[in-house]
Amino acid sequence: MADSEAAVSRFMTLERQTGRLPAELTSFVGRETELDQIRLLIGTHRLVTLTGPGGVGKTRLAVRTATRARETFDDGVAFVSLSGLTEPSLLAQAVCEALGVTEQGGDPAVRLADNLADRRLLLVLDTCEHVVDACAMLTEALLGTAPGLRVLATSRQPLDVMGEHLVTIAPMNRSAAGSDGAECESVRLFAERAAAAVQGWTLTRGNRETVVRLCDRLDGIPLAIELAAVQLRAFSEEQVLGRLGTHLFQVRGRRTNLPRHQTLRAAVDWSHELCSAGERLLWARLSVFAHDFDLDAAEHVCSDGDLPPEHVVEVVTGLVEKSIVQRADHGGRVRYRMLDTLREYGAERLAARDEEGRFRHRCFAWYAERLRSCRAELYRAAQVRWLEWFARERANIRAVLGHVLATAEPDAFRDAMGTLARLWALNGTMGEGRHWMDRALEARDTTTEGWSALIAVAALMRTLQNDVTAATELLARAHAQAQADGDPEGTVHALTGQGIVALFEGDFDGSLRFLAEAGELLRETGREDVLFLLIDVFSALAHLFRNDHAAAVAHADEAVRAGERRGELWVRSYGMLVGGLALWLAGDLDASLDRLTRALRVKRDLDDRLGITLGLESIAACLSSRGEYARAVRLLGAADRMREATQTSWFGPYHALLRETHIDSAKQAMGEDRYRAAFSEGEQLPLPQAIELALDDPSSAASRPNGPLTDRELQVAALVAEGLSNRDIADRLCIAKRTADSHIEHILAKLGFSSRAQIAVWITERQP
Repeated sequence: MADSEAAVSRFMTLERQTGRLPAELTSFVGRETELDQIRLLIGTHRLVTLTGPGGVGKTRLAVRTATRARETFDDGVAFVSLSGLTEPSLLAQAVCEALGVTEQGGDPAVRLADNLADRRLLLVLDTCEHVVDACAMLTEALLGTAPGLRVLATSRQPLDVMGEHLVTIAPMNRSAAGSDGAECESVRLFAERAAAAVQGWTLTRGNRETVVRLCDRLDGIPLAIELAAVQLRAFSEEQVLGRLGTHLFQVRGRRTNLPRHQTLRAAVDWSHELCSAGERLLWARLSVFAHDFDLDAAEHVCSDGDLPPEHVVEVVTGLVEKSIVQRADHGGRVRYRMLDTLREYGAERLAARDEEGRFRHRCFAWYAERLRSCRAELYRAAQVRWLEWFARERANIRAVLGHVLATAEPDAFRDAMGTLARLWALNGTMGEGRHWMDRALEARDTTTEGWSALIAVAALMRTLQNDVTAATELLARAHAQAQADGDPEGTVHALTGQGIVALFEGDFDGSLRFLAEAGELLRETGREDVLFLLIDVFSALAHLFRNDHAAAVAHADEAVRAGERRGELWVRSYGMLVGGLALWLAGDLDASLDRLTRALRVKRDLDDRLGITLGLESIAACLSSRGEYARAVRLLGAADRMREATQTSWFGPYHALLRETHIDSAKQAMGEDRYRAAFSEGEQLPLPQAIELALDDPSSAASRPNGPLTDRELQVAALVAEGLSNRDIADRLCIAKRTADSHIEHILAKLGFSSRAQIAVWITERQP
């Protein structure tokens, strides 16, 4: 197994798009008054919405405020960018993903509310205006169930939720210098951006008056100022002011909205006119990407006879130099993006050219081609590379699907959806997968030849969300259609799905019959598919629930070997998990723990949240049987935070019965109070620490710098040693008193102490 461990270690750099605050790529200028105001408001109001026109700086203010306020919230800050979300019904799912709330079926809004119920967290919802109704409903629901939650939203219009406090973000101050002689914010912003754009440029007495007039003419709107500053690469300050002045006069003659909107529109219009014909063309075409994109995608999607693919890199470079396109590197890869305001402008231009439909379909065709390549390699060693690709491109795929759902070429659409279904499964995002699969089944005529496999996969998603009745109906249809079409692949998918449904219903013998028939047909056809590798995993589960542990281990081992032969990791690690569970039930605890910890390492490196949850629970079961109850229960608490209390995915509802068995034994051994304390402690463990707890021997805790305590708990313990009361500690750390109370309870439980004096002695003894 050394090769397996080595293979896993190569993928430890896999990144997940989480709710971390985005990095600020340019300096932050001014806005101290607004920052202080917003910081104060999020301490006294549970929903604060920053409103204002596009380009006024709402997102930058929200990010900077959240950065400063992060330490105030015990559970930190989560940032959710909604600019690429085109489906309001996927809002709750998008927030779940940002917070790392794993898929378990049911309503994602309910799962989100359960996850946030006891957390003290600042949630930043950025760019709400295009899904404002969905944002309002979700925000109201979450605030009603999570008393420790604060929401900071940015939107061009209010959410209109009870208790919402609006902050209208005005443009930067302009014209006059401060009483201390310092330049106004808008002039400082122009100066910093101009100096970055033109080497050696500085604000001087000679050019200051022109810059002041220019910033005043631009109404102090940050985006407009930045677009103007970059034009100094080609023009003098006077030329910029003169050309902009003419354009503003023309634009303000139109029947547009407010002067501020007119000013921004004028600045963008002018930037557009300063672009070459190729740059204007590419600007419009790039608007089909809802999120960041790479050069390869731009070349394939946006090129044609008017813009040859070999010229795209030069044109992209020109747009970057003009600050229309920004670099947005991710994971060491060069990527690009446009600000929402500029992307919207490009989309208007594309529509005006009557090319929107054409280029959205070209965008879909590009992703469909990539998905074809993905499907062929997803069950091999390239699996992780494709999962990384999907994480980067998911927002673009999601957006383009909404536009071509009913109009894309049928065969390409069907094949793309089939691959996406597998990626949603591997990614653990069944909720989104079912959303799109249900919409596809509604929008398309799926009674024609070739659709049976996709219908069966749609049924699998329903099964794994415990909607067995709906899944059964779809599987019967898929099986009949595959038989009529003579489609062996569709038949294998239908039989596999029927076997999984039987497993979920408790008909283990029936499950094994369906799965065996699917496996036999699969061997006859020689087809390869990552979902087909699951046949042995579910067969192992059926044997496990029949108490045939030897057969369960045999099928699980076959799944592991199949994955190893192909270099595949996802199914292989599920095989390890089921094999480890079977060995646990058979009483071979050492062998069980070895398999389970190896499986958890793979799931961790794949960032498979469903697999991690099952791994933590399975290791907890094994530890409980070894008598390590406190550690086991802490792991149960950590896993419980990642899923609904009584549901599981992949392993079916009967897995919950196994969980209840070792929960009962732990309660009997520890007593209800100690059990609840350990469980609560586990619920508050950050995921990396929970995984460390599962993988490490507890005896190693003493050798760690903090002993068994987290960094925050060690900080609290040190304040206890200083003689501070719980209220004083709460004030010192800017946390709620009940949070300080909870920290001290956990410290006492972890150290086995009964008094604050013992904590003080422990801290003193650890000091050099």
